[in-house]
Formats: sequence, structure tokens, C-alpha cells
Amino acid sequence: MKKDGNEEAAEKVALFDKLEDECLVCEEPFDKKDKEMVMSWNVVVREKEGKVNLYCPTCWGKAQSVIEEARKMVEASNAGEG
Repeated sequence: MKKDGNEEAAEKVALFDKLEDECLVCEEPFDKKDKEMVMSWNVVVREKEGKVNLYCPTCWGKAQSVIEEARKMVEASNAGEG
């Protein structure tokens, strides 16, 4: 059964209240009222755990680079299996 819009909105607002005031990795302060920060920072919602993780652009970029490097290593490893 599908939830109505009000229930979904209430859940999202509750999760927004769990948003921290700093980056999860480097602890750089986050200002929820700063439009530029709101638009440039990354939020990862883990609904099952009821967690909201906040990452500054620098830490997010570093994480994306690590993931990309790992992906390339896996692809290179898989290419050598042929």
C-alpha cells in the first residue's frame, strides 16, 4: 500500500531534523541557512537505520575519487582474468 503525500513529507522532515551541523568526516561546520552550503554539500539518507550523513564538498570529492580508483582496479583485475 502506498503512503500518502503527508506521511512521506512528515518522514522527510523528521529525517531533516537528524541532519548534523558538521561534516561527518572532517567536522567542518554546516549552516542550514546558507543557501550555497545547502546546494553544495551532500546528504546520504539511510532510511532503514534512520541516519542522515552529511558530507562537505571536499570530503565528498575525496570519497568519489577513492571509489573511482577502486572501480578502475577491479576492472583492470577482471580484464586480466580472460
